[in-house]
Amino acid sequence: MQNYFQKANFRTIFIFFFLSIFSLACAWKGIPLEKRKNIPNFKPDGCEHNSEIRTYRALFLLPIFQHNLSNENEVIPTDSLVVESNSYAKPWDIIFTTLGFLVSFNSSTESLVICPKKLVIGAVQMEGISQLPPSKLSYWYANGNSLPIHSISFPPDDHQLTEDSKEKLILLTREILKSEISFRIILVGKSHTTGDIAYQTRLVKRRFDEIRQILTQESIDENRILSLMAERDQKSVNSEKLDDSQSAISVYLVKE
Repeated sequence: MQNYFQKANFRTIFIFFFLSIFSLACAWKGIPLEKRKNIPNFKPDGCEHNSEIRTYRALFLLPIFQHNLSNENEVIPTDSLVVESNSYAKPWDIIFTTLGFLVSFNSSTESLVICPKKLVIGAVQMEGISQLPPSKLSYWYANGNSLPIHSISFPPDDHQLTEDSKEKLILLTREILKSEISFRIILVGKSHTTGDIAYQTRLVKRRFDEIRQILTQESIDENRILSLMAERDQKSVNSEKLDDSQSAISVYLVKE
């Protein structure tokens, strides 16, 4: 009689354990393994289509069989994109991997977030537009501003552009080319009227050459680039501002 009750208790415990594992397999996502975003900075709002795919692997890496847990016949539409995937080890994956560990078999479940292609492309374009700095070119046209469109800074007593100044100049050049207007670029450098004037003149000319080289590398016609040297007014500014302005070349854009 005692053995009968022990067997009955064991059977009850086994059934309870099996039902618990089964319910967890249906309701629990499992242990998070990996999260991948195929499109950075994209928030999958309005993407209600989620699909779960279980993959069985040999040698821990080689996929040998896959099946869709949501719908066996489900196929990702051609007008949709997988924007995010999350890998989990569900209870069945844990059991299968444990049993198959010695023979190098394992499995995992991947949850896919699928969004319509139009929604993704629209969101990415809006994100890109919002991250772009305000266009200096459009501001100059809208206001008819006669101020320089850009000022290029150089280290004191040096004709080599810094990496930051070079990147800004390249971005401005591409923006001008994209506008498809007829234009001339005028480079204006100023030097003191006192001190070693010959050295200052040579330095400004070498800075002109440095800027001209970058502009031509970006497909600006060299005939459209003019350089002018002007004298600096020392009465209206202090020495600190003079040193700063002496290390800069002003860029003017003239529409033909």
